[in-house]
Amino acid sequence: MSTLARVRLVIARVPRGRVITYGDAARAAGFPGAARLTVRALQGGAELPWHRVVAAGGRIALTGIEGQEQCLRLRMEGVKFQGGRVRMDLHRWVPRAGLVRGLAPAGAAREFSVERRGRQRGPKLPVKST
Repeated sequence: MSTLARVRLVIARVPRGRVITYGDAARAAGFPGAARLTVRALQGGAELPWHRVVAAGGRIALTGIEGQEQCLRLRMEGVKFQGGRVRMDLHRWVPRAGLVRGLAPAGAAREFSVERRGRQRGPKLPVKST
């Protein structure tokens, strides 16, 4: 399965009334830190629920009429907004680990949690004393 197909599969599974961030979609597909990959996947996937993908913090990244359409579609699904942003505490969708298991390339994290905020940190390395 291609890289873009993996991300598209995650996006296609976002339920009605829920949203996922560009970064979370890429991470769920096995590509942490590759939010731009989600943008590329959306550009070639006309059948995808594109309106359910938002920027970090629930921000609508599209401008003009496209951004207005995204807000309208989300409101029609019952998504609540506060200060022009999606209420992520109510509507953020985090795929279960088993939902996308097998999609991630070898060595990639296969699950993530909404509880982790901020940058993902790697393993602690020993400190050399001089």
